[in-house]
Amino acid sequence: MEQKESFLYVVGISHKTASVAEREKYQLSRKELPAALKTIFDYDGVQGVLIVTTCNRLEFYLVLDDGKNPFDLVEKYYLSNNINTSNIDKHFYTYSLPEVTSHLFRVICGLESLVLGEYQVQGQIKEAYSIACEAKTCDKVLHKLFHAAFRAGKNVRNSTSIGSGKQSVSGVASKILIDNLKISDTIAVIGVNENTKILSGELKETGFSNFLFVNRTLYKAEIMAEQYGGKAYSLEKLDKVLSDSKAVFTSTGAPGFIINNDMFDRLVLKKRLPKLIVDMAVPRDVDTSSIIDEINYWDIGRLQEYLANQIQNQIEDIPIAENIIEGEVLLFQAWTEMQNNNLLEPYAEKFELVRQELMKEYKELMSDRAFSNLDRFSRSLIHRLQSTFTRALVNNKEK
Repeated sequence: MEQKESFLYVVGISHKTASVAEREKYQLSRKELPAALKTIFDYDGVQGVLIVTTCNRLEFYLVLDDGKNPFDLVEKYYLSNNINTSNIDKHFYTYSLPEVTSHLFRVICGLESLVLGEYQVQGQIKEAYSIACEAKTCDKVLHKLFHAAFRAGKNVRNSTSIGSGKQSVSGVASKILIDNLKISDTIAVIGVNENTKILSGELKETGFSNFLFVNRTLYKAEIMAEQYGGKAYSLEKLDKVLSDSKAVFTSTGAPGFIINNDMFDRLVLKKRLPKLIVDMAVPRDVDTSSIIDEINYWDIGRLQEYLANQIQNQIEDIPIAENIIEGEVLLFQAWTEMQNNNLLEPYAEKFELVRQELMKEYKELMSDRAFSNLDRFSRSLIHRLQSTFTRALVNNKEK
């Protein structure tokens, strides 16, 4: 049976292309991913699909038959869920090979994150891959792509300072809390996930201990209280928790507001308002339509403005990281060019790796222009030798 030609794409939305308010209607929670994967996988012409979802981005990695439009398939999914897509083309981007490979490798290395070198994204992408594997929506190309991405992420983190200090959005949120609170202040932490665990750990290390953990499932909040200190409450007790807290950090997967205007009205009457709220959820957990000025409110959009003014010490290592990524992109490209060649597919990456190692030996001996010319020549030579070798073997078999 002749194998269909496939094409790799990514369609996504991120903090670089849309505000929090614009992104939240498209956001998918972790619980929604298996059903979304299977729905899209069943669309005609889809060979593979994997969805990456974080607080700052949502991306659909698609392997499609020739002639299929990736953007149309993503829009079809949202329309099937009664989501208005009138402005979707303004906020979503689409990449194909080789850009899709470079983009994913930059994302997993933290070069596209709100915080340069954010390390959480690597775990989030591994989780997305695991969910797609469980849903059986990954084909050979996606398996190969994401294993290559994991390797690229590891190489960049081992070879550069990018990612040092465990940079994360939650880490920046903890800094905001530390800078604005006293050690004795009570902090409400709503939700149980990686964001709340990182924040709680960093605050505890600084000396904070008066935590009020809140979760829809009480026993999960109790585990947090046991690990980091403090008390645990179910979501039904949120009014009491808010009135007892100087600051609130919230990061849940709730589809709508969990802190609404009615709650704020009751807190105003009691004169028991938190002075600081950090809302890391997408969609947002807090209804800010009538929030009073006395509350210092932060969402991911405001964090982006804050981070834009910070000096990133790791910036000098970006060229090193980009060189590593370029090498990994070429390795994956070598494999994709030979994936339908049963003779050479197992060796394609090895050939490219040998070529790259030889190029490194000569890099210091020539100008940038001469090196660039040699790089193009060596790639062309490898391709021609592979084609010649394949034709020779096929001709020998036919004799």
